[in-house]
Formats: sequence, C-alpha cells, structure tokens
Amino acid sequence: MDDIHKTSNEKVHVLSVSSAPSHHVHHAVMAHVGGIEYDKTRRRSTIHSYTLSNYHALSHDPQTMRAVHEMTRAKAYKNVIALGLAFMFVFTAFVSIQGLQSTMNWEGGVGVTSLSSIYVTTIISCLLAPWIIQKLTTKWTMIIAFVLCTGYFAGNFHPEHYMLVPLGALLGLLGGPLWSAQATSITSISLAYSEHIHAEEQEIVVNKMMGIFCGLFRTSNIWGNLITTLVLGKNETLHVPKYHNFSTNSTCGAGYCLTVEDELNHGIYFSQNAMRTISSKTKIMLLSIYLGCGMMGIVILISLFDQHKSSKLKCRDDVLSSKETFLATIKMFKDTKCLLLLVIVVFIGLEQGFMFSDFTKAYISCTLGVTSIGPVMICFGAVSSVSCILIGCIASRHIKRFAFISAGATFNIGLLIVLWLWKPSTLDIPNFFVVAACLGLCDAIWQTQTYTLFGIIFMHKQEAAFASYRMFYATGCAIAFGYSYFLCVETKVLILAVVLIIGLICYCVIEMKVQLQSQHIKDIVAL
Repeated sequence: MDDIHKTSNEKVHVLSVSSAPSHHVHHAVMAHVGGIEYDKTRRRSTIHSYTLSNYHALSHDPQTMRAVHEMTRAKAYKNVIALGLAFMFVFTAFVSIQGLQSTMNWEGGVGVTSLSSIYVTTIISCLLAPWIIQKLTTKWTMIIAFVLCTGYFAGNFHPEHYMLVPLGALLGLLGGPLWSAQATSITSISLAYSEHIHAEEQEIVVNKMMGIFCGLFRTSNIWGNLITTLVLGKNETLHVPKYHNFSTNSTCGAGYCLTVEDELNHGIYFSQNAMRTISSKTKIMLLSIYLGCGMMGIVILISLFDQHKSSKLKCRDDVLSSKETFLATIKMFKDTKCLLLLVIVVFIGLEQGFMFSDFTKAYISCTLGVTSIGPVMICFGAVSSVSCILIGCIASRHIKRFAFISAGATFNIGLLIVLWLWKPSTLDIPNFFVVAACLGLCDAIWQTQTYTLFGIIFMHKQEAAFASYRMFYATGCAIAFGYSYFLCVETKVLILAVVLIIGLICYCVIEMKVQLQSQHIKDIVAL
C-alpha cells in the first residue's frame, strides 16, 4: 500500500506545477512521474509523450488500487502465458481443421459453408462484444467461446449442413467477443503491472506482454500444420496429383487466374479425389487430436487464468449502462482515430486471407503440390512466433512503434513487389520458405504494434476498441476469401498494395494528431 500512496503523492506533485513561480517552472517540469524524470526541453517520440499524458489513467478507487498492488511479476506473467497456451491449443486445432475443410468435408460444400458462417457471424458479434463481456466477464467469455470451438470440432465427426453450419454460426457469435476479451485481458494485465512496478513507459510493458501472447499463440500455425503433415503423411494413398496445370489459362504465381469453368471442371474433381485419399480412420484420428487440443485449452483457461480484478479495471470514465455498452462499438465509428486505424486493420485481414487462400494455392500448391503446404506454413508460423516474442520483449525497448511500423511497411511493400514479379518453379524451393518467413515477420510486426496501439490510445474503452479491431480484421479476411475465386492473383496483390498505402497515410495522420495533443497537454502542465 505504501507504493500506492507514493504513486498518488507523485501525481499531486506534478499537478502542483501550475502553482509554482515562473522561474521554477523548468525545475518543476523535471518532476518524477511514477519514477520518470521528464524534461520538457527534451524532444521525445510521439508515443512516449502520449503514454506520459495517460500514465496512471486507471481510476484510483480501492478495488482498482488493490488489483494493481496484487499484480506482481509472477502473477502477470502466469496469466499472460496461461492465456497464450490456451489459445495455442485451441487454434492449433482450428488452423488445421480450417485448412482441411475444403477437402475433408467437400460434399455439398459443407466445410467452406460452415467457415463462411463463422466469419459472417463474427462480424456481427463484434457489435455485441462490449455488452457480452460486461455480462460474462473476460474470462468466462473466452471459456464459453472455447467450448463452442470444441463443439465445432466435434461436429465434424458428422459433417452435415444442419450440424456444421449452426455450430459455425454459434462459434462466430462469440468470435468477436473472444478476441476483444483476449486483447482487453492482456492490456489490463499490462497496465496494472506497469503501475505496480512504476514502469517508465506503459507501452513497453504492453508491447512485451502482447509479444509473449502473440508468440505463443502464433505457434499454433506450427503445431497445426505439423499435425496435419505427420498424420496425412502416414496415409499411403495421399499421393494425389499436384493442383496445377488444370487450366491452360493459368500459371503459378501472380499470373494464376483460375476461371469458374476451370474450377468446376478440375477443382471439384481434385477435391473429390483428395477426399477419397483420406480414410475414415485417418479423419477420426485427426478430429480426435483436434478435440483433445480444444479440451486442453479449456482446462488451462479455467485452472490457470485468474479472474483477476485487473480485467475489470476502469479508467476515470463512469461505468456505462447496458444500453450504452451495447452501443459502445457503434460509437467507436465516430472516433476519428479509430476510423483512421481501421484501414490498416482491414489490410491485416486482407493479407491474412491472401496468405491462407492465395499464397497456399497459387504459389505453393500450384508449383509444388498440396503436400508442400504444411512445411512452408510451418516456416511462416515459426518466424511469426519468434518475431512476436523478440519484438515484444527486446526490440520494443530500443525501437519506437513508429519506426517499427515504417520499417514493416517498407518491407511489406517490397514483399508485395516480389509476389507480383516472382514466377515460382520447382527449382525455387528455398524461395518458398524465404517468402513465407518474410510474410511471418510482417505479420508479427502488424499484430504486435496494432494491438498495442489500440490498447494505449483506447485504454478507457478497450472492449469496444478491440471489438472494432476484430470486426474490421474479420471483414478483411471475409473479403479476401470472398473474392478469391473471382479475381486473379495479380489483381489481389495490387489491392493489397493500395490498401496498405492508404492505411499508412491514415496512420501518419494519427501520429500527427497524437503529437499535437500530447504537446498541448505538456504545455498546460508546464504553465
């Protein structure tokens, strides 16, 4: 409790600057804010200035201060790691089953239809996310969502429209709240821990915790593809023709442009034959593994993740009524910062959709065959996971977010140029892994930095902010999957480049707005 009183006294000391004589202003500005010696004459980065203006923005009621006092290093890391492991297990199964739906449950298109129902209802559920989280709490929102995920996995034992489509729709109804609850939990833990240790910059703590979570979560791409590769690799009848040369109008890479007629004549034929190569015994083995992963995630979340009071931490705003909470996500669209950020979020969704639908089909499968998708995607997941941890735990201490995003954008534009010009062949096998690794690095930068940015800027309305994030991320994924069969790969690459450039322009506008706002706050304090 002494630390808490010390924090409050330090805040009062800073606020008393305005009563100091003018010749003591410079000395007063060199005040300690939660252990930070802040010199107004020193030019700081945009994010540093902004986080200073928000430091100790959490309310100082007894319940919140008790939660901050209890958020020790061990408790903070235990909860973040437990959450990361739970998501890793559940999405190891989901990533795998998502990639197999078009071949394992091809009859009547039930597999892809169920996936579509998930994405559609996820977009809708984002509007309800703040209200659902307020009623269920973050922990139980995630637990119920994991139960529905496991139910969806179990439904694949009997793949019929009346089974999988409703289960997918139910899962999607908690898809938005799931991710909003996850991001809110990580941010709340980080903010409480940063106050507990009087961190110099809150963003470093948020970045580190988000990096640890994303690093663990992203390994699901590794384990999911590894399970699929190993189990299907033991199937003696899996040697199917490569998915290319079906059309005289198509080539691999950016020139891949499969027409609807080609899809009907050859795509369905391929899917049916691929389906026949997966025996019932193998399908049962895969689904049993996925079901076990889902149940493991639920157990970890229930037993190891605390319903800590930091998940209920409120800022100085009054507690919202149920009606106001229900409308909170819609009201986010009136916030110019949120609207400007949503463009880059849509790009992240578009690139994810491109990665899992077009890169795997037009580059890997078209050139090397379907059996090569697993190893290449393992490389993507490994680089993404390691990069998330390095960015969150190490690099963010020395490199500001603006520099990260600028470097990531430059790198991503260069990668899109490579994808546009590259003509893949069977002699370019190392290049497939290099491109996948580069996509993983870009994915790590976007995921960690945008999540952190939303958590810092909208710390007083996290549930609504992260619900908006997931809504537009899901929208980007849905668009990418939706136009996958109608546009050529070259056109999709150009769309990605255009949306990325627009998103970067919007992001620069936000940085300038935040800089002006933080400078105005500093001038008021200095006076």
